[in-house]
Amino acid sequence: MEEPYEDEGWRTDPMRNENRYQSIIDQAAFPAWALLRESFKEDRKLLFPRMLLQTFWTARRMPRSFFLRGEEKEAFALETTKLWSRRMVKMAKVRLVVRGLERVGLDSNYLFACNHSATMDSVIAYMTLPVPAAFVVNQELTNVPVIKYWLETGRCVLVRQGTQEGETHAFRDMMARLRENKNLLIFPEGYIYQGSGLAEFKRGGLYSAVFTGVPIVPMCVYGAQEVMHSGSLHVIPDRKVFVEFGEPIKTQSLSRDEKKSVETLVHRRMLELKLSLAAEWRRSRG
Repeated sequence: MEEPYEDEGWRTDPMRNENRYQSIIDQAAFPAWALLRESFKEDRKLLFPRMLLQTFWTARRMPRSFFLRGEEKEAFALETTKLWSRRMVKMAKVRLVVRGLERVGLDSNYLFACNHSATMDSVIAYMTLPVPAAFVVNQELTNVPVIKYWLETGRCVLVRQGTQEGETHAFRDMMARLRENKNLLIFPEGYIYQGSGLAEFKRGGLYSAVFTGVPIVPMCVYGAQEVMHSGSLHVIPDRKVFVEFGEPIKTQSLSRDEKKSVETLVHRRMLELKLSLAAEWRRSRG
């Protein structure tokens, strides 16, 4: 099977480094304003500034959430995140091709495992999920207050990467959420990987599904790297993006050895999806 398309520009262009976003945020007294200001400079069509404003405008839904409690409040936050993701995809004029939704039944909760090769693929992945789900994400995203509010209200799992204590706490949170019959969306590469294939998976997260007996759904987003390069504040509209949901991996049916090597199994399934979608994406470009 053919290798995925790889644009080597990310290796040498500092403007396409995913750490650029965090750098802008860390150096700013008002992170949201700093991102907006930089995006106005970079995106002449003003698509990304409009998308940022749409993100900030989700704050208009906050007052209603103040009167909700428990699962109702959590569901409202996840609904808000779903509406936001749909608007982001619509504003970017993404032409979506989604396959495999019929593989995801409603008789179980799931741990969705998705690749992470671009800024927009997390938004697109969330938008296409057929069931409500909470993100498993880097805690650094909470540096922007409106994003922090919805992540915490939706009881997303926040990972303090680089510390054993933080990662252990996140793992326990994942197991707790899965035991509550909730769905989670995780990006097991742990960061935006712009190379061909898949990066090595971060250890731990997938085992939460093994310990709780929850099926893992491998999925792949391909083409999002052409909508918005990692590190960029510039959206390129009208790009085709493919999404496919693989066959759920029933962790309860795995052998002892398969459970121990579940990361290898999921990595292989996701790589197969990525290679297949990459080939189709190239054909669609003529």
